[in-house]
Amino acid sequence: MILACSLALHAAFWDDYKIFAKYMHYETDYYKALSKAKKVNKPLFMVVVTSGCPFCEKLMDRILTKDYVREYIGKKYVTLIMNKEEQKVPKKYLRPFEPVTYIIDPQSEQIIDELDGYMEEEHYLWHL
Repeated sequence: MILACSLALHAAFWDDYKIFAKYMHYETDYYKALSKAKKVNKPLFMVVVTSGCPFCEKLMDRILTKDYVREYIGKKYVTLIMNKEEQKVPKKYLRPFEPVTYIIDPQSEQIIDELDGYMEEEHYLWHL
């Protein structure tokens, strides 16, 4: 019973991408993240989610919060998470499904890689 309550609270915690962003040190503003990526000369790692999306929550909870994943992504990229229901995501990054993860060249704003939907950890990390 205690474990079930704990898991439910944990899942509810990540439902708000802003809390995730604050805890994980992700930017939530595209232009601020893009400017930062240009300044430090790193690609932009952008995750687009929606509220209540179970696959978005799984991505955040099961993959992106793991320490070694967080460290790896933090070393290689400037991180950004956006909720397309609450924020104005640039049109070229909109898809009819979520989550979508992009690796973006900050100079040209071109997509280097795109990971569509949720996938298991080993497949997800293989692309990064």
